[in-house]
Amino acid sequence: MAAANLSAALRAPAHPMAKAGYGKRHAPDQAPPRADDFGGLEPREAAIAGYIDRLPEGAAIGYKVLAEELPDYGQQACRSSLDLLTRKGHLRRVRVQVTLSDGQMRWVTRTYFSRTARDADWWAAHVRFVRGVDAPGQPPAPAPAGTSPAAAAAAETAEEPGPGVRAPRSEAYDILAGLGRREPRLQLSEGDCVALEHLVGEWLARGVGREQLTSALTSGLPVSVHSAGPLLRTRLETKMPPSPAPHPEKDHPGEQIVGMVMMCLFCDEDETTTTLDHGVCGECRAEIARDEAAGLTGDVPDTFLARPRAEVDVAARMAELRSATVRPVLPAPRPRR
Repeated sequence: MAAANLSAALRAPAHPMAKAGYGKRHAPDQAPPRADDFGGLEPREAAIAGYIDRLPEGAAIGYKVLAEELPDYGQQACRSSLDLLTRKGHLRRVRVQVTLSDGQMRWVTRTYFSRTARDADWWAAHVRFVRGVDAPGQPPAPAPAGTSPAAAAAAETAEEPGPGVRAPRSEAYDILAGLGRREPRLQLSEGDCVALEHLVGEWLARGVGREQLTSALTSGLPVSVHSAGPLLRTRLETKMPPSPAPHPEKDHPGEQIVGMVMMCLFCDEDETTTTLDHGVCGECRAEIARDEAAGLTGDVPDTFLARPRAEVDVAARMAELRSATVRPVLPAPRPRR
């Protein structure tokens, strides 16, 4: 029964895909995925960034789609998080003019995502550089002019926490630390969280979502849990999902990029018609600031969720089903007089 519950928890619904030629694109020359890729972000932004990172190319990642797929956050919260991810250098939206193999030309909109944070100069150089065949293996965009190896090393050193300062917690650590609030039988110490962090990070790297992973760890528990750490280690090791298969290319393999212009992440304005500040126009950024000032970008209360957070008591549900299948006991017929 427990194994069945774990398998069911991992069957997440497919994320919506954009039209062919549109949607998410992986930025080039990224670092390999790690459990603490987004440890420097706030928990909400880190969760959304980790979710986007695991999506395949061509996925729709607008804030309205994300709000529909991530029930904990509303549209304003997702829009505010995407705005912060652009400021941190993880996102840019571009309008691309392509020529297909049959000679036809069209404009498409794509959103490039990089788990490695980039500065504005890198993104500008990337947009100017991308030409020719849009296919895997395309050379990475050049580094911004004037960036010496010594300056890059100094910037990396400056980001490291000083002595006595705790490094930002990873998404994997946060999931483990939050299990006790979801299921009191799974209270973990800090040492347990650190010891299991790499296993949870591997699940995340293999495409398992935060909610699916939490459900997999909390479903089908025994009545009494004497030691949560060893129990979770066994589950994480024995139920490790397989590595995801590479996704085939969805677009026309022979298309040529003949033009590219950066555009606002939230509207149709581009850099030829307005000034973009880290990928967002001034009007959209002002609207986001007004929402944040009014407190409209928080998490969604339970009573306003698009769909409820699913927490099913499997044992109680099975007992209910069994009781429904038991034939009722009919009263004995009265004797005839």
